[in-house]
Amino acid sequence: MTRLSRGVSSIVVLFVLIAAVFASAPSRGALHKPTYAAGDHWVYVLDASLSTFPGFNASQGTFQFGLIGFVYVNVIGAVNVLAGNGSIPAIRVDSRATGYLNGTFPGPGGVGTAQLTGSFETSSTEYWEDQSYLSIQSHGTSSYDADVTYIFTTKLVADLRVNATTSVSAIPPFDLEVGQSATANLTSHVELNSTFSVFGRTMSSQNETNLSSTWHRDVLSLENVTVEAGTFSAYKLNQTLAGFPGIPAGLSGGGNETAYFSNDVGFYVKRVAYENGTPAAEMRLRSYSYGAGPPSGLSAVQLLLIIAVPAAIILLLAFLLWRRRKARIQGGTSPGTPPATEGHERGGNQGAR
Repeated sequence: MTRLSRGVSSIVVLFVLIAAVFASAPSRGALHKPTYAAGDHWVYVLDASLSTFPGFNASQGTFQFGLIGFVYVNVIGAVNVLAGNGSIPAIRVDSRATGYLNGTFPGPGGVGTAQLTGSFETSSTEYWEDQSYLSIQSHGTSSYDADVTYIFTTKLVADLRVNATTSVSAIPPFDLEVGQSATANLTSHVELNSTFSVFGRTMSSQNETNLSSTWHRDVLSLENVTVEAGTFSAYKLNQTLAGFPGIPAGLSGGGNETAYFSNDVGFYVKRVAYENGTPAAEMRLRSYSYGAGPPSGLSAVQLLLIIAVPAAIILLLAFLLWRRRKARIQGGTSPGTPPATEGHERGGNQGAR
C-alpha cells in the first residue's frame, strides 16, 4: 500500500470517527441552554382557536374563533431589567403575530348565531432572565377587527393590553437529561385592560391581580420532528403554559403545552398548547436565522472537531501530496548522474539504485 493510499485510508477512518461522535451526541439526551444574540429570528405557522375572551360576558353565549397566521420571534439583545432595588441581566425578545380569524359569535342578547370573519394582530415585548427561558417582565397588546353578520353586517373591534412582572424564587436548570424535570415557583403581578365592541355595545374591563403559580418542565424523549422548516432532532417537553405568541394576553396562562425544543435551532420547532386538556393552539417552525452565528448548543468536543478536523485533513492532504511529489523527483533523477550532453550516450544504469 502506497503512502497516499494509507493517507486516504486514514482520512476515511477519521471521517467515520467524526460521524460516530456526532451520531452518538444526541444519545446523551441533554437540552443545552442557547446563547441568544441580537438578530436571532424564528418564524412560525400558527393555528389556534378561542372560546373565551376578556371583557366578554360568557353568560351572553359561547363563541368560537379560529385563527390562522404567522408568529415572528426576534431577539433584540441583552438588557438589564429593574427588579425591586436592583437590576437583573435579561434578554429582550419581541414577538408579533398576524393573520385571519373566522368563526361563530352569539347574536344580540344571546339569541341566534352570527358569522364572523376578520383579522388579528398581537405583539409583545418579553424580558427573559438570562439563565433559562422564563419571562420576568412582559408587555403585550392584541387587536381584532372583524365583520359580524347577523341579519346585517356590523363591526367587531377588540383591544387588549397586558403588563406583567414575575419574580422567580430560584432559577431552574435548563440543561436537562431525558427523564429529568425542573420546577420554579413564580409570583406575578398582572394588569389587564380590554375593550370589546360589537352590535353597538362596548364592554370594557380593567383588572389587576397578583398570582402565585408553579412552572414545571419534564423532558420526555428525543424525537425527530417534521415541520415546514424541515426535520429536526428535538426534545419533547411537557411544561406549564406560561405564554403563547398569537394568543390574546390573559388567555394563555393556566394550561400546559407539549413543546419540541431543538438544540440546533436554539428554540422550539413545534408547540401545542392545551386549555383544560383541549388543544387550543399550535405553532410550527417555518424558518429561522441567527444574528451572530448559530446558538451555542454544541459541546466543547464537538466544537473542537468542527474547527480542528477540517484543518487537520487539509494539512494531511498537503503533506501526502508533498511526499508523493518528492518521491517522484527522487525516483526520476539519480543524484550521481551528470547532465547529459550531445555526443554522450544517455541512459544506462549508472547511479541507479
